[in-house]
Amino acid sequence: MPAVTWNPFVVTAPQNRNPLSGGRTVVLDLLDDWTIHYGFASIRAEAEAAYRKAFNSCSAVFANSEGTLELARRHGRSDAQLLSNGVDPERFTVVPNASGPITIGYVGKIGQRLDAQLLADVCGAFPKLRFVFAGPFLDENDTYRSLLSRHPNVELLGDVHYEDVPALMATFDLGWVPHAVGEGEVGGDVIKTYEYRATGLQVLTTPVIGAGRTLTEAVNILPARDHVAWIEDAIRGRERLERVTPDIPIDLTWHHKAKQIAGALGIDV
Repeated sequence: MPAVTWNPFVVTAPQNRNPLSGGRTVVLDLLDDWTIHYGFASIRAEAEAAYRKAFNSCSAVFANSEGTLELARRHGRSDAQLLSNGVDPERFTVVPNASGPITIGYVGKIGQRLDAQLLADVCGAFPKLRFVFAGPFLDENDTYRSLLSRHPNVELLGDVHYEDVPALMATFDLGWVPHAVGEGEVGGDVIKTYEYRATGLQVLTTPVIGAGRTLTEAVNILPARDHVAWIEDAIRGRERLERVTPDIPIDLTWHHKAKQIAGALGIDV
């Protein structure tokens, strides 16, 4: 039976539980590059070895960004195909439900992937705006929780079930991607940008890998040093930020991605 895996460490499983053993047709779908991901820093050598075995054993490789595509090619998989992440637009509503102060929202994991100085600068510069962070904290030393908690205009919601994310995003005025650039990047494709746009939100993002490659309308890509000035200009004289009707092409949907991967497995969807 054909299979899909995104975890290279399956090569370390017993043979009867390792999908990459026994000559099966297996697609390796790369999400992040674990050889540079901060969460795998202590086992970087093991991650590199696992990738090497996985790339040698799988039938086809899909990479969601230029970063993961480079990972595949570094291991000799010149056949790897770039296949972006996506979104199910029908799950999201473009009808705004924002109220109170202008709300800048972030949905995702909170840890070293985020630019701590950028968070401090922006949240501190706009005490009258509301900042909402939805997602689990991944920093062992509580650095990010401590940083964000000192700002009274910041709300920390913790992990939010995916079923509730569309309704939450409807309460935002701006979708924010305050990711670190360079050190701190994990090589993947930022899913939240697609989701923000499916909600009609304007997006403000740092120039991380993949930013602006597929979605450009209402996606503002600026270095961290320019985020305060951009927000100042965007909110000047406004009670709310305008939504921009999204145009999500079919090739940026999860259905399209599933169909491409199924095709590589010889399955007609």
